[in-house]
Amino acid sequence: MKYRVLIVDDEALLSRMLSQAFKEQGFVTVTASSAEEAAEKINDQDPFDLILLDIRLPGKSGLQLLEDLGEMSTTRIVLMTAYDTDETYKRSLVLGADLYLKKPFDLKVVLNKASELVKKGARA
Repeated sequence: MKYRVLIVDDEALLSRMLSQAFKEQGFVTVTASSAEEAAEKINDQDPFDLILLDIRLPGKSGLQLLEDLGEMSTTRIVLMTAYDTDETYKRSLVLGADLYLKKPFDLKVVLNKASELVKKGARA
């Protein structure tokens, strides 16, 4: 079974790098550069096993998208940010993020943690 991952980041270079790295690990990848574009892809396609979501995006933030997805979402969520604060970290946990990553991060760590999350399966 190929896991599906949605990468949501407005930094095109990082998005391409993550997409390529996940493809090399056997994932099917889809990218979006805004929360609004991500929401469309979430609603229009087969369910994703994992969403890598940047917090700072043009328009709606990643945290707002996470809140919109709500508790009903069973997709594993990894939040990424270069603008780490205690408040952001706490809010991400309250909203249901499975993992919170500070940029820059080690790509191998991201791939390992992401693989662990999808192997656990959907959130209950």
